[in-house]
Amino acid sequence: MIVHYLDASAWVKRYAREAGSEWLAGLFEGWAVFSCASLGFIEVLAALYRRRRAGDLQEPDFDAALSAFQEDRRSFVDVQLTDEVLYIARDVVHRFALRGADTIHLASALVVRRRYENDTVTFVASDRELSAAAQTAGFIVLDPVIEEQKAAGDPQR
Repeated sequence: MIVHYLDASAWVKRYAREAGSEWLAGLFEGWAVFSCASLGFIEVLAALYRRRRAGDLQEPDFDAALSAFQEDRRSFVDVQLTDEVLYIARDVVHRFALRGADTIHLASALVVRRRYENDTVTFVASDRELSAAAQTAGFIVLDPVIEEQKAAGDPQR
């Protein structure tokens, strides 16, 4: 089984059209388990509301995005901010000096990898610093923007 841990920087591409959205849509069509820290749910929700307020998402598109997000969320493995995550986060921040939210995401992904130790766990993010840390931590890292460029045959990648 494949488990994809999605950071909010990648997950939001499912609901708001931007570079990487097409590739991410394809990821959701496959047979996989998706997971995210509880924090990520709030980050995606906040990003959608901010885009609506900025005029980047008109009301019908916002409503559709919000509905799709709420539907997807029900099937995600939700990593709660537990003592286990906080303990791992202390090591992550010491090792990588990431921003707070990124530290929680990487620590949560490490918990997911521990829970699914016999499966492949990928880390999906569009944040370069976080992606580099996840790769150093041993994850297969997928950036929707880069993967979409590869699929399009972009010679820069």
